[in-house]
This record gives sequence, C-alpha cells and structure tokens, in this order.
Amino acid sequence: MNDLLALLKRYAAAPRAPFHMPGHKRNAALLGNDLPYDIDITEIEGFDNLHAPEGVLKQGMERAAALWGSERCYFSVNGSSGAVLAGIRALTKRGDTILMARNCHISVFHAVELCGLRPVYLEPEWDDSFGLYGAIAPEALRRAARAHPGAACCVITSPTYEGIASDIGALAAVLHERDIPLLADAAHGAHLEIGKGFGGADITIHSLHKTLPALTQCAALHVNGARVDIARLEHQLALFQTSSPSYVLLASIDRCVSVLAEQKEELFSLWDKRLDAFYQAALGWERLRLLQNSDRAKLVLDVRGTGLDAAAFAARLRRDYAIEPEYALGHIVLLMTSCCDSDESMRSLTEALRALDQRAGGGKRAKELPAPRALPAMNAQERTIAEALEAPAGPCHYSNTIGCLSGEYLWAYPPGIPLLAPGQRITAACAEAARAIAQSGGRVHTTRKDWPRIWVLK
Repeated sequence: MNDLLALLKRYAAAPRAPFHMPGHKRNAALLGNDLPYDIDITEIEGFDNLHAPEGVLKQGMERAAALWGSERCYFSVNGSSGAVLAGIRALTKRGDTILMARNCHISVFHAVELCGLRPVYLEPEWDDSFGLYGAIAPEALRRAARAHPGAACCVITSPTYEGIASDIGALAAVLHERDIPLLADAAHGAHLEIGKGFGGADITIHSLHKTLPALTQCAALHVNGARVDIARLEHQLALFQTSSPSYVLLASIDRCVSVLAEQKEELFSLWDKRLDAFYQAALGWERLRLLQNSDRAKLVLDVRGTGLDAAAFAARLRRDYAIEPEYALGHIVLLMTSCCDSDESMRSLTEALRALDQRAGGGKRAKELPAPRALPAMNAQERTIAEALEAPAGPCHYSNTIGCLSGEYLWAYPPGIPLLAPGQRITAACAEAARAIAQSGGRVHTTRKDWPRIWVLK
C-alpha cells in the first residue's frame, strides 16, 4: 500500500512542468536540496483535497482511525491548537457555558475567547510533593455538571504536559449522564492510546509531533459517538486550517501512521526496554527524584536535592553532556522520550543524570518537602474573555494590579497554561506566581508583550 510520501516522491521524479502553485516550481538548481521543495505541491490531480478528501488523504485518515481505534480521524496541519479551536467551536454556540480544566492549554482559552463562551474552571488535584497538577476527580466534575446542567461541553487535558492522566472513562460517564460531550486534549498522549480507543471521549486530539515520528505541526483529531455534528466539525476544521495545507506535513502525518501500523510493536518494545533500564538506574539516585508517572515516557525530575535550581541543572546538562531538556523551571526538569530515541542517547542521558546526582552537594533532601504552587487557582470570570479584551484598558506594573480586572492573558511557555485570563480579578497569589516564574528564569508572556506591566480594565 502506498502512503502519501511514496506518491509524492514518484511524482517528483517524473518529468512534469509545474504550471501551478507553489511558486518555487521545485527548482532545485536555483534553490538547492536543503528543503523538500520536490514534494511540496498543491491540490493537483491525483493528490486529493484535505477539506474534501476522497482519495489518498481519505485513505490515510481511515488508516489512522483504524490504528487508534476511533470512528473518524481528521488530519491537522495546524497542530493540536487548530484542532482544539475547531473541536470546541463545533460543540458550542456563542454564549454557551463550557466546563474546562484549569490547566488547559492556552489554545482552549483562545477558543473560549473566539466563541464568546462562559468558562467554569475545574481545579485538578494537586501533587504537593512535586508541585504539579494531577488528574481531574470524577466527583469534582459531577458537582460542576450538576451545578451547570446546561453546559455545552467539557474540555479536559489528559495526559498533562508532565504526563499525568485523568480517568477519561469515568469522566465521560459523568458527563454523558447529562448528554454533555467530552473533548480530551490528549496532545501529549498520542503514543498512549494506539489501538486502545479513547475511553468514551467524544473528541480526542493528538499532537503526533510531540512523541511520535512526525514533523512539527502534525496532529490528528478523533471522533467517537453521536454527540458530534460531523458536518459542523468539518466546517470548523476547514475554518481553522489553511486552505492551502502543506503536503510535506500531510505526508509526514501519513508516514507516521504507516510506520506505526507496520513497526509499532518493535519500536515500542525497544522503547520500553530503554525506559526499563533508565528507571532501574534511577533507583540508585541519592538526590534527584523521578516522578512515578501515568506516562513513564515523560521523565519529570525534582532537582532540589542537588543544590541547583532547574535552570542551572539544565545548563549543566547542556554544557557538560550536550543534552537539551524539554523544560526547566523552578525545581522541575522535564525530559521527553520517544520511540525514536536511540540506545546511545538513552545511555548518555542515564549516565549524565547519574553523574550529576553523584556530584550534587549542599542541597536539602527534597523527598518530604512541599513544592511551591506555580499556578494559583483560577478566579471566576467577572467578564467574559472576549468582553474584557475589547474593553478600555491601560498598563500597570504587576505589583500594583492586585484587585484589578485583567485586560489580557498572562502565561508562561512552556507549558502554555494561563496564570490569568482577561476578565478575571488579579490576586496576590497570581502576581506572586508571575514574579516567581520570572525570577526563576522562566519567560512570562502577556497578550500585549508588555511584562512586567499588565493591562487592566479601566
């Protein structure tokens, strides 16, 4: 069976005069071979159309649905963010109430903004030891659904950026009692659910590029059940993706599906063996702590016992061992693995962490110490996000904004979870969290890019 990439390569090798977009005309003599100009085409004869698929793209999406076990699958070349926007828009009408986890990615907040929705925030459980958000408890969701029976949908992040999963089956059961659809933002979980279905979620969104062999921006949206209006969803997917989708990215998605369909057992078996060896070695650490995670492919380290903060620890990895972590802030360093890691790279990481653990000195043992809370609880929306962004506002130094209504977003990236949304009242805890992130080397982002000032409503 030919996947899209094989079809593109055959087309590129044939002597054709391209009197169509894109404008580079696959001219390698002029442009060189450093970029994949030869397979970058538009919707020409034989290559289907992402927004009305009938041929090779339709077949690729059907293969992906079969691989993961969904009823329908849609490719996204605008990442999980574009799929989140489309999925939420498809499940709601302007002015609806939406139940959403407090630790949702900022793309969910953007959907709330664009759709004029009224969010009800669900506070996840908190891990005091590591200082991370955990799962959404089914009983907490039940209380929220009971208090807001007219909610249009619910959005849960599972697994989280750090790899902690909620019980999607239990959450879906709670919601479906009231016929409320569940959208699971599983951007970080594409590798966890292959062949397992989706636990009852109506829409599940995966970033293939995060943990699987796919180029950046490659994602997929899966649908199960009858609560999703398919025609409306397909319209929204077209609205939140370019009308000229990249065939390079589409080929990457399709190739990822083909590789997994053919080699998943072998690739994942090797991945498991590498992780087994890593976790066995971690038992010998004296000062580093490793989170025992829902997703053990996410290596979450508490580095307080080494006497270094996360930024300094990451700098050591970078400088002394040529290892680049995914995330380092406060006391947490996150290292992401995938089925594409090599035995050599995993051995190098294992040895580097062993050496840094042995070299550590002067740090307090962190095992029983509570970790600081990086993200304060979300205040209720006193004005909708859309209303607050359109209201008159002016800048004020963050230390003087306590008690004011925010006129913009405030967040750190990664992981892209807002500390504050427009239309919320700024608390001392929020201002302190932003200060602490900036002081520990993190980047604080605001809508107007004016930090350390925050724009507040007049």
